[in-house]
Formats: sequence, C-alpha cells, structure tokens
Amino acid sequence: MNKAIITGFFTSLLGLIGLIAALSIGSHFPMYRWPYDAFQGIVFSLAFGLGFSETVSYAVTSAFIFLVAIIFFIIGAKLSRFLFGFK
Repeated sequence: MNKAIITGFFTSLLGLIGLIAALSIGSHFPMYRWPYDAFQGIVFSLAFGLGFSETVSYAVTSAFIFLVAIIFFIIGAKLSRFLFGFK
C-alpha cells in the first residue's frame, strides 16, 4: 500500500474516534461502550426525533457512519498527497 492510503485510513480512524467522542463525551458509560452508545444515540435521534422506523433508522445510521469514514479517508489521502507529494 502506498503512504497516501495508509494516511487516509489513519485519518478515517481518527475521524470516527472524534465523532464517537463528540457524541459520547460526558456519558456515564465506560469508554469501551462509547461506540455503541454513539451509534444508538444517532438511531434514537432518527427514530424518535424524525419519526423514522427502527429499520430505516439503523440503515441510515450505518450509511452515515460509512459516509463519515469515507469522507475522512478522502481528506487524509488528499492532504498527504498535497503535503508530501505521495502518489
């Protein structure tokens, strides 16, 4: 793998960790439960707040998490190519 892809994966991981921390900070749960708590929080917001069904809420939340990972991957890969000239 080239260095831009590795940087993209690392940036994607940091972005997901940041999203989880932003949604779960101040929670009374231990840190190992934060990803589950953040995911369920988004599902609850879609189901209760917007009136989506449970199945649709899980599907939209999964797509949202996947989209966030892709966006941060693209940002990391482009940034490493810009800064370091990796191909």
